[in-house]
Amino acid sequence: MESSAGRSSLLEAIPSPRILGSHLPYSILPDSITASDCRIIYICRDPKDVLVSQYHFIYELINMDDHKAPFNEIYDAFCDGASDFGPIWQHVLDNWNESVAKPEKILFLKYEEMLQDIVNHVKRIAEFIGCPFLEAEQNGGVVEQIVQLCSFQKQKDLKVNKTKISGVVEKQISYAAFFRKGLVGDWSNHITLEMAQRLDAIANEKFEGSGLEIKVNVVVKL
Repeated sequence: MESSAGRSSLLEAIPSPRILGSHLPYSILPDSITASDCRIIYICRDPKDVLVSQYHFIYELINMDDHKAPFNEIYDAFCDGASDFGPIWQHVLDNWNESVAKPEKILFLKYEEMLQDIVNHVKRIAEFIGCPFLEAEQNGGVVEQIVQLCSFQKQKDLKVNKTKISGVVEKQISYAAFFRKGLVGDWSNHITLEMAQRLDAIANEKFEGSGLEIKVNVVVKL
């Protein structure tokens, strides 16, 4: 949906029901989404890991390894709310609040919790989109098979994701750029504890009173 208007016809040509991915804030999603019966699955991630992931992806995208801004500058800008799709706090809160008001419309998931219990999250997603697993499928290990087939490492190792070039952005980029580590807590390899505490404090302040809490205490590998 972030692509140019010229690609809209390509999206319309995809048979329904369609599955689309987007980074757009809820506040600027078109009425065709927010006012329709389509369902939204929103995945929230620890802002510290969002920062690190975004930093690496942007410079992979523009291929400027020799001209990277100092990480501290990117960090300060992120803390001030400078991000590709607006302040991360507002991005998350918009979807959280909508999910509380319309739980049948938006399923709000936390990346860290998903990795700790992938099987049950897959079941939850299936129920949300109206395609729950049959008892026979669950007993037969179908859910676990899906988890394995869709695992981060499995997707990263696919030939197409190692060689194909994406055209969803203005500048072409290898599919491989979308698969870096898939870790929870990788921020600890990039920022100091003091920097982490500053980000956590900002997040806690922004989310205060919303009922939303984001806690990351361990490193989880997918």
